[in-house]
Amino acid sequence: MLVALLSWSTAGAAEPTPVFATPSGPASLDEIPSAKREDVTRLLRKVRQRHGDDAMVIQTHLLLNAMQKGSVLATGVRVADRVEEAFGKRYLGFEVETGLVFDDSTRDRAARVQILWVTIMEPTLARLQDGLQVKAAEGMMVRLQSYHRPYRSADELRASIERPGTSEDVRFYVLASDVDAIVRGEVTAKGLLGRIRTTVDGAEIAMAPPREDLVLTPGPE
Repeated sequence: MLVALLSWSTAGAAEPTPVFATPSGPASLDEIPSAKREDVTRLLRKVRQRHGDDAMVIQTHLLLNAMQKGSVLATGVRVADRVEEAFGKRYLGFEVETGLVFDDSTRDRAARVQILWVTIMEPTLARLQDGLQVKAAEGMMVRLQSYHRPYRSADELRASIERPGTSEDVRFYVLASDVDAIVRGEVTAKGLLGRIRTTVDGAEIAMAPPREDLVLTPGPE
């Protein structure tokens, strides 16, 4: 069971459904309309009470980062109501509907994973300046759901947004010790991708850290 759904659509959808959103998302919770902001605040308070301050920070910034980095569908973030085990460790799960549609004719699977890491995970990890502490867990599992299909322009995607393409499930398993290594300067957030566990559609893959010249947009502008 999952609790505490935060969702956003600049086109007014209440749930993460295919609605093309042309304006960029809010840069902070203060930019969310007041009625929705009250709901968000209430849900974040619940997450904080159940899982701690860091879980609230993570949920907030996963949502904001997804909205700011090219989402064209509604976005949403859910937090698991319990800690689950994977790879012999205990993780608190965050599930993100990113609203992103990648052009898979120019962004292969590895590039898509790296773009998700740089645009959503890195700025979220940057908020954990004192490390990661989640009640009863050794780390966090962040599931980022997106779509991919070929398209040549944003206009082409807009014209057929009801067909977003193939769904893809990327999961990053980040331990508290990994975040501590960033805080101590032993590894950069970008370099961390090369040492954590990552799966795509259920299969574990080895990832290299992103190149500095990686194109970070989901597809052609």
